[in-house]
Amino acid sequence: MHPNEAKIRDFYKSFHSRNSASIADFYSQDAEFSDPVFPKLKGGAVPGMWSMLLERMDPNATIELVEANASAETGTAYWVATYLFSKTGRQVQNHIKSEFQFKNGKVVKQKDRFPLWKWTRMALGAPGVLLGWTPLIQGKVRSEAARNLEHYLRKKGIKA
Repeated sequence: MHPNEAKIRDFYKSFHSRNSASIADFYSQDAEFSDPVFPKLKGGAVPGMWSMLLERMDPNATIELVEANASAETGTAYWVATYLFSKTGRQVQNHIKSEFQFKNGKVVKQKDRFPLWKWTRMALGAPGVLLGWTPLIQGKVRSEAARNLEHYLRKKGIKA
């Protein structure tokens, strides 16, 4: 197993056990992250986002790493997050594919992929089923997440 694959596996173990300090150590200081909800995070906002999500995570949530691979410069992971979405109390099972770029043993870029319209269907119920594919609903999900993260980072004194 390449050391970067071990790092990916440790990252998801830390995520599952809600260890935000270990997650922060996974990233370089100038890391970039994107996914369908948080499309352009940089620097301290990356581990800050994970810290926020961990603090607010459903206590019965599970994070399951299904597959991980890595080389000296890149890596991939396929994982499943299962939780209750706090705003609606609805069950979500999100299947996520992650791509990583490493430099000097740290992640400098991470891109997570999942169908946002599937997530809105699970998390929002009827509005997600009817309108979750629209830019209106997807934009609302992104803007609310960005506001929540901005507030969290400010409250914790984390520089983005």
